[in-house]
Amino acid sequence: MHRGSSGGYVARFRGADVRRVHLVEIHEQTWCPRVLRDGLTDFLQLGMRSLDMFGQAVPLVQRALERTGASRVVDLCAGGGGPWLRLSRQLGASDVQVLLTDKFPSASALRRVQGSGREGLAYRPTSVDAVDVPAEVGGFRTMFNAFHQFEPHQARAVLADAVAKGQGIAVFECSGRTPWLLFLMTGLPALAFLLTPFVRPFSWARLFWTYVIPAIPLVVLFDGIVSCLRTYTVAELEALAAEAGGVGWQWEAGSLRAPWLPIPITYLVGTPPMAPAQVQASA
Repeated sequence: MHRGSSGGYVARFRGADVRRVHLVEIHEQTWCPRVLRDGLTDFLQLGMRSLDMFGQAVPLVQRALERTGASRVVDLCAGGGGPWLRLSRQLGASDVQVLLTDKFPSASALRRVQGSGREGLAYRPTSVDAVDVPAEVGGFRTMFNAFHQFEPHQARAVLADAVAKGQGIAVFECSGRTPWLLFLMTGLPALAFLLTPFVRPFSWARLFWTYVIPAIPLVVLFDGIVSCLRTYTVAELEALAAEAGGVGWQWEAGSLRAPWLPIPITYLVGTPPMAPAQVQASA
């Protein structure tokens, strides 16, 4: 297990971690109306793309792809598309395909990806459970701002499924359990009011549930706070990786600086042992 460097910036905003509490996020519930779920995930997707929240994760993904030799990235729990509309350009590998998946696929995200004209980027319209990814959905797995959704036993199962099926995995979270970050979440409704007109594809329903009845901003606020309280620390990610097993697997956990934001990015990257041909090529 290797711990990545966090840097002074992250340490400055870390503070004392609040105890992890696994409360319920509204948009995860089967009873949550699709318009509210899509409204939240579309807002998050726009924020991740506009602010380039995960640009610093690209070198870690590139290194993992080189180590595994994977030609496809499978993004789990992609929601509204996550950061991949931007990251797919930054990846710098034209031969790498990116497949976005989710347990509750977003119709608006599917249209957004189809209309992007981005080669090598696709959104799977059928459900994919991160705890048991279908065998035909092979590739290096990524997860952005979603690993916190899983309770510890489920999080171990997500990692163990990747290990069992020999697929590398990288999880990234731009949040944390500090009082400072919890306070920052209170500004999310204002951002939702500000950014909603720029979300594409356009939706009258999204405007109604943002400005007439502000249900989407309230869900964004509630789920944002819960997400912070659920986020795993670097030490907790290391422990989950150790419990997931994987003989010869290489695990790396650490923190990065989120550009433009006083928020750390915690990450865990796991890659299976290299095949003899890969070892010879890298020598």
